[in-house]
Amino acid sequence: MWTSKNREEYVINEMFKVALQVEAPWELREISFDDQEQAWHLFMDFERGAEFACPVCGKAAKAHDAQFKEWRHLDFWEWKTFMHVRVPRVRCHSCNKVTQVPVKWSRVASHFTLAFESWAMRLMAEMPVNAAARELREHDTRMWRIFHHYVDEAMASLELTSVKRIAIDETSSRRGHRYITLFVDVDRKIVLFAVEGKGKDTLAQFRQHLGDKGIPAEQIEEVCCDLSPAFIRGIEESFPQAEVTFDNST
Repeated sequence: MWTSKNREEYVINEMFKVALQVEAPWELREISFDDQEQAWHLFMDFERGAEFACPVCGKAAKAHDAQFKEWRHLDFWEWKTFMHVRVPRVRCHSCNKVTQVPVKWSRVASHFTLAFESWAMRLMAEMPVNAAARELREHDTRMWRIFHHYVDEAMASLELTSVKRIAIDETSSRRGHRYITLFVDVDRKIVLFAVEGKGKDTLAQFRQHLGDKGIPAEQIEEVCCDLSPAFIRGIEESFPQAEVTFDNST
């Protein structure tokens, strides 16, 4: 008999399938709600003998073994949501390798789904990291790991051959705690480099970043900063040829 409880369970199951974009050979096997933890737990698996694309050559290969992994996903109805998945390794007869199958919902070695990390980055762009961590009910150390992954990836892809004028600014995750120094291309109005800390050492790290990309420090003709003695010393040591412009607006 089709009861109201059956109908409710069916609707919830279908909603999560759509939200997670579950595709074969993956199956959403179980959904449970932990009243004490106030969290959803979603369990995904695959049928015995299921085939996955080999990560090396792309040909279909059967699961060799599997390992249970867990990710935190976006909240549903303000409750934390966790995915528990048996992730396989495949034995490919074409390339003769046993390889872990990548999952489309998370990057390698992350404990969060891509959707969660995207939301976390949006929050961290609008508020201090510690505030975003409180909003997401996560430890700030984990938020900093997400932040560094995407910021470092973005900085590595930036083209720096035309950079001549930079501006330096610092911000903190909260008063007196964990500073970040930003280096901005004045002409393009984009952030070129972000590093934890403040003071003259950040200038040396930016110079090293330029060097790693084959850009000589002498290319920087002008540096705009506030009246911080530490910034001034850092410019003198790392970019002695640059003209210094002081920003008195702060």
